[in-house]
Amino acid sequence: MTEASATLHEPFESKVRQRETVIFGLWIFLTSELLLFAGFFMGFAAYRHAHQQAFVEAAQHTNLAFGTINTVLLFTSSLCMSVGSRALEVRQSRLAELAIWATLALGLAFMVTKGLEYREDIQEHLWPGLSFALSDPASRIFWGFYWTMTVVHLCHLTVGLGLMARLAWFARTGQLSANTDAMEASSLYWHLVDVVWIVVFTTLYLVCR
Repeated sequence: MTEASATLHEPFESKVRQRETVIFGLWIFLTSELLLFAGFFMGFAAYRHAHQQAFVEAAQHTNLAFGTINTVLLFTSSLCMSVGSRALEVRQSRLAELAIWATLALGLAFMVTKGLEYREDIQEHLWPGLSFALSDPASRIFWGFYWTMTVVHLCHLTVGLGLMARLAWFARTGQLSANTDAMEASSLYWHLVDVVWIVVFTTLYLVCR
């Protein structure tokens, strides 16, 4: 984004410094989130090594169709977000607004699809509680990771949807071109949500199969 493309907000005295601060702060936050998920993935890898057969059997019960649909939805939403960011750079505000609404809609579609998958998991007693469907105790570990990682990711997606709704409001009220820093920061966050899901999908749905 150019220096002239955003409104200067307090306490900054320079638009360039404002943008650099926003992006730097966001990267610090994103790094902390990546470390959080890295802990999940390392723990999963360690337990998978210790209980390979149980993890293979447990992974067969994940719904690959739902996971694939959600992967396509997030891929497409990231594409829309990239189009929106580029459109705003070249002052195509209408296209940017449409891309933001498309991203928001695709994110909501992801949540609905995930909700349907959760309902199926619960109906099949794949919640690691007293009525857990699988006999091998180590299978509970796999599904413990499944629920923890997907729910935490869903929480991050919910925050991302809030950011998209904020951008949509800016666009609807004609303030989007004055908030390009918010657009760039929201785009980075949304791409993080997408990247994390790709690794979650690969880990839970593909690796153990």
